[in-house]
Amino acid sequence: MSAIITLKNVTKHYLEDDKNLLVLDDINLEIEAGEFFILVGPSGSGKSTILRIISGLEKDYKGEVILSKDMTVSDTSFVFQQFALLPWMTVFENIELGLFSKRMDEKTRHAIVAQELKQFGLEKFAHSYPKDLSGGMRQRVGIARALAPQPKIIFMDEPFSELDSFTAEELRKELLQIWVERKPTIIMVTHIIAEALELADRIAVLTARPARVERVVKNNLPRPRMTRSTDFFHLEDQLYQLIRP
Repeated sequence: MSAIITLKNVTKHYLEDDKNLLVLDDINLEIEAGEFFILVGPSGSGKSTILRIISGLEKDYKGEVILSKDMTVSDTSFVFQQFALLPWMTVFENIELGLFSKRMDEKTRHAIVAQELKQFGLEKFAHSYPKDLSGGMRQRVGIARALAPQPKIIFMDEPFSELDSFTAEELRKELLQIWVERKPTIIMVTHIIAEALELADRIAVLTARPARVERVVKNNLPRPRMTRSTDFFHLEDQLYQLIRP
């Protein structure tokens, strides 16, 4: 595999109380095309900041973020922690929103939205508004919207943290199935070690602030992951030891 995104010497400061606070300290990473890559680390270590830098949402940093030659920012999508749906738009319209930049005709757009509605079991809610949906349904819409343009990279910032454990488990399984079928590169932030182990091919462990890459752990557990197995618990313990201050 070849790197679809490369981070070279990425450093980030925040201005806090008239002082320059170092948040990210010389971050170097290579993320391969088609892999499920997850960032973990202590609370406040800068995981989401790295995700925003990689995705292009954060511009104020030093260092380089290099996309592969066949990649542009329009080939990416973002799934936010708090759903980020437009409340005045229906489910159908929210999913369709990401397709307008692709310059496709209405018939094609509507066919793609219909496909995503079916994929996520949202067909009966096509004309509902976000306020009428449960948290799980809202995040299904958010993921469907991100997938509709067929992006090469999907960025996900703790996408299941606002959900109850049963809904989160169900959505993770659905996401994995879609990833297997469509094979986008997924770059995700989570604070839950078991979630990272269930999903990721590789896991970048960050130190406490100022964040550095402590280690990139390759997850060789066979898929589908047996989350109650001895090997799973053993790797989970290793990651906890790396993250604990």
